Amino acid sequence: MVKAHSISLWSAAGSTGRSTIALAVASELAEAGHSVFLLDADTVAPSLNLMLGLTDHPAGIAAACRLVSAERFDLEQLHRLSVSYSTGTRKLTLMTGLSAASRWPELTTDRVEQVLMVAAEHFDFIVCDLANSLEVGLRHFETGLERNALTRWLASSADQLIAVVNADPVGVHRYLAEVPNLQSLKLAGEQHILVNRLRNTVLGNSAKQQIAETLSRLAQVSVSGYIPDDPIAADLALRDAMPLSLAKRNSSARQAIELFVRNHILSQRSHLDRRVAKLV
Repeated sequence: MVKAHSISLWSAAGSTGRSTIALAVASELAEAGHSVFLLDADTVAPSLNLMLGLTDHPAGIAAACRLVSAERFDLEQLHRLSVSYSTGTRKLTLMTGLSAASRWPELTTDRVEQVLMVAAEHFDFIVCDLANSLEVGLRHFETGLERNALTRWLASSADQLIAVVNADPVGVHRYLAEVPNLQSLKLAGEQHILVNRLRNTVLGNSAKQQIAETLSRLAQVSVSGYIPDDPIAADLALRDAMPLSLAKRNSSARQAIELFVRNHILSQRSHLDRRVAKLV
């Protein structure tokens, strides 16, 4: 049986739009006809349920981990503890995150791994929204558990790690500051850099070139995609509690994410991609 393709989205500290992009990536994959399991694995500030207006939802990942400990977790429980969310013509399966960040010790790496093993048998793609800290050495004073162990494991074990970087000097600097931590992970899969909120008001008309050259010179990485700043579409999606693809299908940000998903995740390219890339 073919296992699911795993994708983790990570960013350095700051309001990078990572969760918005995680939801958008999952939605685009679902709309492309694939079964998708979206997990809010942010142990610091989970937000996918808030973004989708899910005020009344199943207990999610915390309850799933408790069932794993009791050896009672299976596909039926996965669906019971998740939300089936419509992306338009398709659906994705969302497992919401912690109700409080203080409960992070419940999400041990081995428990979450068991949850994902069940999902991997029944979905085409697993998309995980991660916390931002990759720092090592932080431990829970009672249990001795490593604070960022889950984030580091999900980042390192994914088939693809998407690092979201804000298109401004602060965002680029924060990513560069985390490069040593990223390098320590010895990523199993490939890393993609998505530069978010690209606009010329901060770095001028050569913003793409400046960011690409800086990341190449200082981190030896190349940019896989640029997402234009589209605050109107982003605000509309947040106000109406829906993914970008449903809020404003012709949004430049949404088109850029769709292009990234098609080219770098689904490996589907067309003769129109270069033209679309120029427009976004």
